[in-house]
Amino acid sequence: MQLFRQILVVWIALCISSAGYASRWESAHFWPHKFEFALIGDSPYGVLAGEDYPPFDRLIDEINSDRKVRWVLHAGDIKSGSTPCSDELFMDRFNRFSQFNKPFVLTLGDNEWTDCHRVAAGEYSPLDRLAKLREIFYPQTGLTFGESPMRVFSQAEINGYEEFPENVMWARSRVLFATIHMVGSQNGLAPFDENSSMQRSSADDAEVARREQAGIDWLNKVFEIAESIKAKGVFLMVHANPALEFRVERNRLGFENTLSVLEQKTLTFGKPVILAHGDSHYFRIDKPRLDQVGFLKNFTRVETFGASRVHWIRVIVDPRSEEILSFKQEIIAANN
Repeated sequence: MQLFRQILVVWIALCISSAGYASRWESAHFWPHKFEFALIGDSPYGVLAGEDYPPFDRLIDEINSDRKVRWVLHAGDIKSGSTPCSDELFMDRFNRFSQFNKPFVLTLGDNEWTDCHRVAAGEYSPLDRLAKLREIFYPQTGLTFGESPMRVFSQAEINGYEEFPENVMWARSRVLFATIHMVGSQNGLAPFDENSSMQRSSADDAEVARREQAGIDWLNKVFEIAESIKAKGVFLMVHANPALEFRVERNRLGFENTLSVLEQKTLTFGKPVILAHGDSHYFRIDKPRLDQVGFLKNFTRVETFGASRVHWIRVIVDPRSEEILSFKQEIIAANN
């Protein structure tokens, strides 16, 4: 009965769209209509609270003026690793992102919390910063921000997962979209800065374990729902590049368990699965190896532009096409 209730809640959340705070039914979520959205990440970098940053202003203006774009997805790292992790900077980013006139979906990156122990970042407690980010960027569980919030289903709406409002999913045109909180710096396992007054504790390790397990449980739920609604494709967004360009035995600490589950689910699902991420600041679209199996025809990785390359990726969703999702790089000439 509990599982049935959860699935029913998901169905309702997936079907509901919001053009403000008032939800409305919209059949387009399940009819296979073509639509587009914007994918960005690792930006804005090197900008303090209140500073002008024309490249990001131009990015906002271009996306806002594009009527085809349904929503904006940000793959994390809203600041550089050497920018202070202050409340003021977090509010600055919230205010900038709120200027998008589309629903805005953010998954958190390592620069804004796991790496805040660094001297250059202000020697903050990562766990304190994570709590503040959740307070600022996820004030209403199951609702995005931006000028036109959108109803989504949050993992925090499931008993036992109240800690994770940032893990969300929603559907449109029989394609299922989801975010999973998986960050760089080995998913939060990287040692703390030796010169910092902050010292890693057992609480930091416990947070990683809880978040990783919650992410895996959410991944399983995503594919469970994808099967139940007969989704034509799944689009996942995380922050971290989980070292997909390296061989399995190298550089994948903190990511192996999630990648193993993702590979199993991708194989079973059999239809297009897209993993979008930021982190390594290298725009690419490829088909890397996940875990034990080599080439998977139905798996594609897309990485956002980042840092000094303030551009965006147009994602075109066409449920009637074989690949379901395609990508077009949108270069803002004035930002070159």
